[in-house]
Amino acid sequence: MKMKNYLQILVLVLNLSFFNQLFAQDQMVHLLEPSRDGKKQQILQIGENNGVKLLAMASCKQCMPAVYTYNPEASKASGKSIYGTSGIYVIPYDENSYVSVAPKSPAVAIGEGIWETFLYVNFFSADKAKVAGMTKKKVEDWAINFSKQIMTGGVGAQAVDSESNLYYPAAKKLHNGESFNSVTIDITKGKEIRLNFPNGHGERYSFMAELSKILEVDIYDVGGNRREYMLVESPLSVIWAKYSSGNDLGKSVWGPYETFNYFHKDQKAIRNLLVSKETQDKIDAKLADWSLKAKEHTEKAYATKEAEAIKNRRLPAKGFSNSELEKQATLAAKSWANQYGWEETISKAYFAGSDWSIYRNTLTGVQLGRRISGVIVMKRKDGTCSFHYATFAQQYNGGGYQKVFTEGIVPGQNVLECTYVN
Repeated sequence: MKMKNYLQILVLVLNLSFFNQLFAQDQMVHLLEPSRDGKKQQILQIGENNGVKLLAMASCKQCMPAVYTYNPEASKASGKSIYGTSGIYVIPYDENSYVSVAPKSPAVAIGEGIWETFLYVNFFSADKAKVAGMTKKKVEDWAINFSKQIMTGGVGAQAVDSESNLYYPAAKKLHNGESFNSVTIDITKGKEIRLNFPNGHGERYSFMAELSKILEVDIYDVGGNRREYMLVESPLSVIWAKYSSGNDLGKSVWGPYETFNYFHKDQKAIRNLLVSKETQDKIDAKLADWSLKAKEHTEKAYATKEAEAIKNRRLPAKGFSNSELEKQATLAAKSWANQYGWEETISKAYFAGSDWSIYRNTLTGVQLGRRISGVIVMKRKDGTCSFHYATFAQQYNGGGYQKVFTEGIVPGQNVLECTYVN
């Protein structure tokens, strides 16, 4: 019993001490919904305790207060001084009234989505008449509209520093599962981009001069076969794009599995993007258009380069010469082509290596056969000719070599004009 009394006295002292340390005048407010102790009237104070801005409410000076901490992010987003704790926001309604809500769906912070439903709502004011004219439905409608105005730029206007390197991301999960409200992006035009995360890590993207000129937007590539790009639309906005289809920018169209993120210096632009499918679709369409143009350019450039290569390409020089073995190699090449369903017509095969190399059993050292590099020449359905590098071999039976067979080919045809195959 003595211990219980001691604790009660301690709590009382702490409560009195807390209110006294706020350095603020009491304000009596009336509640739409009663507090946990059933009271519909509360003492409200707003002040500081050890340098922290707080809003506190209690039924009496000796009662345990509900304490809400100043939320700088929410306050910046809305232009109002907002306090909160454990998912509950206390938002100024007018000069002497407040709305208190706990969002349920979506359960997001102020400035990150438009609220739809709530776990808890309340309204309190120094003006009892305002409370009498308020309902839970009115509170919910006001809170939903308030969240919508923030996301669509109706409130919380902030001056944008175009010279700053601070950007706000649409998708906040940026590095190893960590989420960030902002990042810094250092752009050295025509050279590189450095994306810096608040946790000290970062990414470096290198300038892609040729595609930037074609698409008329500065493009930077992270490299390392990651297929991630930064496209600088303006000094204010940067698009991050990732190809998941297995191909790079210039080799693949923008499909349903590709993803993007959006960085902007104006937080209102990011909020608008999060709630506007139309704006999201516009970015997606823009990336699709850039992707198609990049692919068309790359294919055209490749076709031009390949046409020049075909024009200048010649058959590899002939090496070891033996007409009978070359006939066997040609038959072996035709057999290989038939086995694997080639559409090309084999015209001949010859040896490019200067001599045969012996291969043996690795354990006993007994000779098993010999092999030599060669060339398979063919005519294609489009009227051009081509050749494959190949390896021909002969098995050895202890008394002599057997017929030539195709041991393998090097993938990839080398197209050339048929004038040069004879």
